[in-house]
Amino acid sequence: MPSDKTRFGLDETGIPEAWYNIIPDLKNPPAPPKVITPDGTELGPDQIGEVMMKLFPMECLKQEGSGDRFIDIPGAVIDVYKTYRPSPLLRARTLERNLGLPAGVRIYYKYEGVSPAGSHKPNTAIPQAYYNKQEGITKISTE
Repeated sequence: MPSDKTRFGLDETGIPEAWYNIIPDLKNPPAPPKVITPDGTELGPDQIGEVMMKLFPMECLKQEGSGDRFIDIPGAVIDVYKTYRPSPLLRARTLERNLGLPAGVRIYYKYEGVSPAGSHKPNTAIPQAYYNKQEGITKISTE
């Protein structure tokens, strides 16, 4: 008898201890960033680096350029994640039905509305705040 279950809750042992970096698994890695100033000047790699270091903590920049498949999540960040994660996994039965999917084909999605902000945004804002604090930054606006 098929399960009618739609909502699947996970306990905090399901919280990952590392972020997955897709870049090492891409056949064609993305091109280096291109930055053009308002006057039309294209910045070189060193100039882009200088700009980025003014905007982001060094650890975020290291991760952005990392070739590592997995990047460890700091324990302090995991501790904050535990206040609202893991978010529940939901089965999209109505979508499956409306798409006319064959038996056995299922669609699941993560519901991120359980976070304090009601969206996925804290998932990146929390580590950004953490890394900025580690570098002594006291005022930030996360992306």
